[in-house]
Amino acid sequence: MTQQREPMRRSATDEDRMNLPEGKTCGNCVHARRCTMMFGHIPEDEVCDWAPSRFREAAQQAAP
Repeated sequence: MTQQREPMRRSATDEDRMNLPEGKTCGNCVHARRCTMMFGHIPEDEVCDWAPSRFREAAQQAAP
């Protein structure tokens, strides 16, 4: 059974959180599939658990 959880949000006061760039979420990262399958992230998360953050924006596909 899969449980839904609230996304991890950016924090201006928690220095241990590795905030993603403004307006970006885990779903925008090239590593999103791996992190959601292996580490329990959800695409709506706004912080990265890797230290340092491994966020790299995924290439956008052109609409057909």
